[in-house]
Amino acid sequence: MRPHVIPALASFLTLAGVTTAQPVLESEADGSAINNSIASAQSVAPGAFAANINPNVFGALPTASVQGRLGLSDVDFYSFTAPAGNMYFDVDGAAPTLDTYLALFSASGTLLADSEDSFPADPGSATDRDAFIGQINLPAGAYFIAVAASGNFANATFTGPDPLELFRPDGEFGGFAFPAATTGDASFLTSGPQTSSLGYTLSITVIPAPSAAGLLAAAAALRLRRRR
Repeated sequence: MRPHVIPALASFLTLAGVTTAQPVLESEADGSAINNSIASAQSVAPGAFAANINPNVFGALPTASVQGRLGLSDVDFYSFTAPAGNMYFDVDGAAPTLDTYLALFSASGTLLADSEDSFPADPGSATDRDAFIGQINLPAGAYFIAVAASGNFANATFTGPDPLELFRPDGEFGGFAFPAATTGDASFLTSGPQTSSLGYTLSITVIPAPSAAGLLAAAAALRLRRRR
């Protein structure tokens, strides 16, 4: 890790107040649809982020793990806040019959990025059908990440100018970013109850941007090394 990233990383983990964290368990039960929209999104608290130790997730960076379940028309929305920097989102360990889709939205419900497949399969995924939204740089704020089954897309994915390719930390394909999708449209093709227990694990990783103090500290350390 580059030295000037460390202060921002430490600051974010201090804000979270933990060095280890338990996975967030989806609260939606089979037969219900309690987190199918932005208005009812399940919160991922700052305390859920910890320095990653999972070998299936790229980098020892602030990461929150969510364990959820999907039905065919179910959509699972999760809300979180993050400092400015790069973010990526990885579905691992999905049930063999589950082909996942991810969509990232701003606080106002505008589609920012999505992913259906990521190829080749990343660590922790048996096939390339596990969705992965690659590194996307965003300002500090509140965001929503939605998990759905493949074929149930965010309606806004078909709007605006051509999307831009995103890439995983290993340089492989990781979905698309949308520069100007329909403002405030967080709807999906379908949105029904959770009718089965097809499990998945979602990892939300945040790479805080270097702080001004961190950049100054890195510059001072570099000058000191040069003098030596």
